[in-house]
Amino acid sequence: MTQALAKPRIRPLPRHTGTVGRQLWYGVRLVPIGIQAMADAIIGRPDDATARWRQVHPEHKASGVAVFGAGLASAVLGLMSWFLLILLLMSVIRGPFYGLVEPGPYGPGTWGGPTRAGAWAVHAAVSIPIIVLIPFVLRGIAALQAALIRQVYGVSTARWVLPATIVVCGGGMLFFWSWVQQL
Repeated sequence: MTQALAKPRIRPLPRHTGTVGRQLWYGVRLVPIGIQAMADAIIGRPDDATARWRQVHPEHKASGVAVFGAGLASAVLGLMSWFLLILLLMSVIRGPFYGLVEPGPYGPGTWGGPTRAGAWAVHAAVSIPIIVLIPFVLRGIAALQAALIRQVYGVSTARWVLPATIVVCGGGMLFFWSWVQQL
């Protein structure tokens, strides 16, 4: 009798995405999955998006608006992950190895210039914290997106997940825009 009244069981969800390589791949996959989820919501098939969210397997159904919003947020978070991966690669190549990839000349406007050693030292000093921090930021993006998907599909999450997702997406878009403007 008590089993008939019990809520449907929801499989436990992972708290993190695993190894660093899986975390990076997770962020890259968010863009196509998010875009496809938005398309599913537009054509009236939000249940099709459920299979794409590998982190969640609840028996709860989400509305088309919620699936579209989660798809949009996932696409933005995925684009942020792509941008951060490119920034990470640039930091690895042009930071500690700056003197090997940039032949010069090193003028007064160069970070650490006008000498090659000074420019190399400053670029390495700036890039090493970036290289260390970006994997943690990518892990945070993955965790935030997974929590958002849990919330969309009816799994209990903290109340701050949706506002934090909106703030992170907005901040990421502003950061990307400012980066493009300075090029």
